[in-house]
Amino acid sequence: MTTSFDPLATSNLIVEGYRRYLKSLLPVRDPGIAAALDHEIAQSRLTKGPLLEAAPPYKHGATLADLVAEGVLNSSFPGLASRAVPLDRPLYRHQEQAIRKITAGRNVIVATGTGSGKTESFLLPILDALSAEHAAGTLGPGVRALLLYPMNALANDQIKRLREALAVAPHITFGRYVGATPRTAREAAEKFAVLNPGQPRLPNELLSRAEMRETPPHILLTNYAMLEYLLLRPADLDLFEGAHGGHWSFIAVDEAHVYDGAKAAELAMLLRRLRDRVAGGRSLRCIATSATVGDDPLAVTEFAQRLFDADFEWVPGDTSRQDLVGATRRAMPEGPFWGPLAPASYLFIAGSADPEAEVLRLAEAAGVAGYADAATALAHEHRIADLRALLAERPRPFTDLATELFDPGIDRNEALAALVTAGARVRDSSGSAVLSARYHLFTRASEGAYTCLSKAGPHVSLARRETCGTCSAAMFEFGACKRCGAVYLSGSVRHTSDGLVFGPRQLPTERRTWLLAGDAPVVVDEDDETLEEPGRTLDTDDGVLCAGCGSLSTAGTTGCTHGGCGGALLWPVRRLHTKADTVSGCLCCGARGAAMVRQFETGGDAAASVITTALYQALPPAEGEEADQPGEGRKLLLFSDSRQAAAFFAPYLETSYETIQHRRLILDALSSATADDETAHVDDVAFHLVRAADRAHVFERRRSRQERQRETSLWLMAELVATDDRQSLEGRGLLRADLGREPGGCLLGLPLWA
Repeated sequence: MTTSFDPLATSNLIVEGYRRYLKSLLPVRDPGIAAALDHEIAQSRLTKGPLLEAAPPYKHGATLADLVAEGVLNSSFPGLASRAVPLDRPLYRHQEQAIRKITAGRNVIVATGTGSGKTESFLLPILDALSAEHAAGTLGPGVRALLLYPMNALANDQIKRLREALAVAPHITFGRYVGATPRTAREAAEKFAVLNPGQPRLPNELLSRAEMRETPPHILLTNYAMLEYLLLRPADLDLFEGAHGGHWSFIAVDEAHVYDGAKAAELAMLLRRLRDRVAGGRSLRCIATSATVGDDPLAVTEFAQRLFDADFEWVPGDTSRQDLVGATRRAMPEGPFWGPLAPASYLFIAGSADPEAEVLRLAEAAGVAGYADAATALAHEHRIADLRALLAERPRPFTDLATELFDPGIDRNEALAALVTAGARVRDSSGSAVLSARYHLFTRASEGAYTCLSKAGPHVSLARRETCGTCSAAMFEFGACKRCGAVYLSGSVRHTSDGLVFGPRQLPTERRTWLLAGDAPVVVDEDDETLEEPGRTLDTDDGVLCAGCGSLSTAGTTGCTHGGCGGALLWPVRRLHTKADTVSGCLCCGARGAAMVRQFETGGDAAASVITTALYQALPPAEGEEADQPGEGRKLLLFSDSRQAAAFFAPYLETSYETIQHRRLILDALSSATADDETAHVDDVAFHLVRAADRAHVFERRRSRQERQRETSLWLMAELVATDDRQSLEGRGLLRADLGREPGGCLLGLPLWA
């Protein structure tokens, strides 16, 4: 079981998993092309990383207590604020600036990096305004602040922060109104108990639509798609007007950079409709946050003006009229530096129960005692300073950094990983890490698979090529039959003065041409031919393809008709007569079906599912009560630029991961069932499958034994009749199923072999 997250091991796990997936895409029958494809996948640049990025710590400003003393925040605020941010902890300077501007009534854009406390920049002023209204005795039901998120996952994360902050403020109500919000209070209470076992429900959190319609919350969280429904539905009118209307004061749009093009125009019109409904002729305080909205102050403020239809300013030289708040980083410490420490010392710090004490001990042993604290001491350690300097301008490949920082003869990658962990574990009095770093790993989809057919080859490339970089022969995009692995070339035929030339498809307007490579016998099923739709039959013309230049000639041609290719090898091919963009059947094995011939295309969902699964399995389990949840409380957040793509991918990932999980449990059950005998009956495997599922905590505790038996039996039956032959347990050679019969022919059952 994984108890800690290892970035390097996880990167290797993801890369190897992705490469295994790529190798499973095409069952290429030609041994030369298959070997070249495997070699290219192993050497491909479809993955990059891990890369290491360092984020220098942010400069600190005033504390909340200072702002209360100045009168920026009201005197009734400290009791509430202490749950969100300790009163004596210095805020980041950009947080302080945002709070000052928002409380002064200005519209603000907070454009700082991930993990920089952007949420507190607008949440604290909102809570301050609500506290002041409560102190004045005017805080009745009704929405005061709208927090708008591009996706439900971000809203879900924010609702947890509000629970922590508002646990001591029952007078401030909040609610999340999204598509999954239950309709009735009873449904909501039951759902909350299931998703948050052992946690008491706050009296000021409104969980159902009915509760929010009856007494609208002071803070409303939703997404922009749901906001449009709320504005249209008569049942939700009381959120905006009526007895509890007229109190709207804040609109905060998180991840504002997501809204560009048509989506930005849609949100801009939506916010105008909202303002006309809830504010009439008065203004609202508008807040936008983003980590990547841009660096040009004038362009960013213009974007915010057009999005909100509100005033945003940027006057150079006048900080009081600058509504874009950016991050201010602390400078790296200056020398003198001490060390460097031995690589083993970083391992000690990284694994120590008290890393600060370990740093001070090592500094004293090096004769450099006298630093104010462990964070200051470690910041002046030579190798930490060198790493921060190397990362000051841009992220760098992890292995390159390891080579520059450590001498040969040791595991450099392990030493650098320990160095990064040590820097992250040691923090100063404000809670900032000495080294705040992120690991990045990039993967990309393939552009197809291309092969040359020369005598020196074949050579395969996963990048689009027309000429082989190794032997200079022509390259052709290829696919293969999903059943038998027969190789098909895909491209377009062009007419030249020397004849026909076949090459990779270039223009969308060109019709795709398919060639069956090789001279294997053609299998034709007369019944299939009779039933085939007109225009989709698999008629062919025999020909030869020049491997040097791609010229296409009739069968029997003994030399290249194009000239200039040096008498390269001629390949026998069969040109398919089909108007469709895909091949509906294979000529070699007779298999029929849509897209029976597959090209080397990873697609978006399958590849993302493979990578996500590898990352999810590398995550350590949660601690405490969350460990009893499905997946032992592991959590993983995925982003998509398209709502439609996200809506499709979520159930796709769930289904594909469940299939993997079910197959793993079936193997465990089969191993138990065949412990004393090499064969087992289906019922025996089903019995052990329930136990395996229970050990893996697949089912909720309230599920009965009969329900578990019924569901696991369905998993087993689905696997025995699986249609994905190459991925099923039987297709992978991990089990064999057969019908057992008495000598007289009576059916006994379905025995399985491990």
